[in-house]
Amino acid sequence: MKRPIEPGLLRLFRYFSLIGLVYFSARWVYSDVTAPQNEVITFQTLFYIVIHGLLFILLSFPIIERRLKDKYLPFILTSYTLLMVGGNWLFLLEPDPSISNFITQSYTLVPILIVPVVFIAWQYNYKIVMLYAAVTNLSDFIITFLIVDDFSLGNISLLSLPIIRGFTFMLVGFIVDQLNEQQRIQKHKLVLANIQLGQYANTLESLAISRERNRLARELHDILAHTLSGISVNLEALKTMVPEEDEEANAMIDRSLADARQGLANTRRALQDLRAQPLEDLGLELALQALIENLAERQGIETGFLFTSPVMQLPPNVEQAFYRIGQESIENIAEHAYANKIFFELDEKEGLVHMEIRDDGVGFDLSSKPEPGHYGIQGMKERATSIGADLDVESHPGKGTTVRLLWERLI
Repeated sequence: MKRPIEPGLLRLFRYFSLIGLVYFSARWVYSDVTAPQNEVITFQTLFYIVIHGLLFILLSFPIIERRLKDKYLPFILTSYTLLMVGGNWLFLLEPDPSISNFITQSYTLVPILIVPVVFIAWQYNYKIVMLYAAVTNLSDFIITFLIVDDFSLGNISLLSLPIIRGFTFMLVGFIVDQLNEQQRIQKHKLVLANIQLGQYANTLESLAISRERNRLARELHDILAHTLSGISVNLEALKTMVPEEDEEANAMIDRSLADARQGLANTRRALQDLRAQPLEDLGLELALQALIENLAERQGIETGFLFTSPVMQLPPNVEQAFYRIGQESIENIAEHAYANKIFFELDEKEGLVHMEIRDDGVGFDLSSKPEPGHYGIQGMKERATSIGADLDVESHPGKGTTVRLLWERLI
């Protein structure tokens, strides 16, 4: 029952309490003016008026919701149900209760009691609806038994009335629950579709960035790198032409040559940065496999790879997220795990891309706070959230660590 309260439910519940207040007030006035009832029925009606008045007050002050938090709605629904059921028991206070009067009074509550069924099915699930139907109708069963001393074939049909009402409650609850579940599924798909659209936008942006990087790389290579290289060659030639005894000229040439060489080195470094990254060179599978093999070679770790079904081309931002999460996991193994074995799996089945990296290292306690400056798992979770993927990290001290990443294609 810790699910966040559905938007608009409390507002509708407040309107319902006001309608119930008006409904029972009208009944009280009507019975008092046109069809006078006995004192028990009148008191019962006043009791229901008080219940709906208190309900309206509880639902009108946010301070109560802030104090009770996630217990707020369950408290109101439970209290309301028990009080309404308890109101039926007041009928037994009549000196000579009539079963026909009880059935009439009980069924005047159906329009009121069926509304909480809708709210419960909307907010929670069908099991809670069944519990509500059982509580409200079991009470009528018991009261019927107490009023009718001797059941026979002639009056056994009286017991069918609570059954019909309970069946009606469960049917309404089932319909609302199914409609709400479909709404949640559609909402989830809509969120994923929005994420997918964002991914396509990122893809176009990545392509534009990639083209610009390639253009800059060509410009740097064809103009700046060639120019600096030509200057270096000319300075080398000039140095051979300047007499050795001209120390000042030689010093200036040496400084100029050093600057040209440094500029050429920096240009080559910039070209290297602009060149295709491992993902672009190798693809996701081979890029991560290369990282793991490099770790295995450095630390003597046994490796295992499983590629049961190939992964189709991923959007650049999704591929980047998979790579960075895998890279972070591998670096964590290298720095902290002290592992002897590492296992890597990457596959795609029915639009679900699954990646798993597992080691047999020392593990750690997930509930412990990370050391200052260490945000590896948090960063991985943020990357997974950015692409609409599910990240699961399992680890226990002495039992290794498993990182699983699952992403679903929508189109």
